[in-house]
Amino acid sequence: KRAMRTEGYDAGRGASRKRVREGEGEREKEDDDAERNNTTKAGEDSVVGTDAEGAEGGEAEGTRGAAEKEKRGKRRRTDPLRRAREEAERLKAEQEEIAAEKERRRKEESRKQHGRKVRAKKLMKRTRRGQPVMKNVIGDMLDRIKSEVGEG
Repeated sequence: KRAMRTEGYDAGRGASRKRVREGEGEREKEDDDAERNNTTKAGEDSVVGTDAEGAEGGEAEGTRGAAEKEKRGKRRRTDPLRRAREEAERLKAEQEEIAAEKERRRKEESRKQHGRKVRAKKLMKRTRRGQPVMKNVIGDMLDRIKSEVGEG
């Protein structure tokens, strides 16, 4: 713990938390930034970073990597909820399609029901003597023949 304290780290809180002393604030921030960018401090022999080339690239590799990142720009994050949104949109479209189909069937059934009601009313009409009105009966027969010929 003492050794870590002399190096400027808070002992017992993880090695990555460096203490900032008064007067050293700006220099410490610059040093931390340099360490984060995997560049070496002046006068050090060791190379910080995970370069495949080893110690040959050193500082030049770090600056070239930063330049390449600037060229490419920011990488766009993938949306973690994209798949769920697509699934929700698909389900919503299916529900709308089902609702439209139900509405169409309901209207069709309503139209058919109305037609049956009108036809039944015509065929139920009677003369004063209780006989069916022949005009309506013959007209109904003609309509049925026309519909059968139209289908076949």
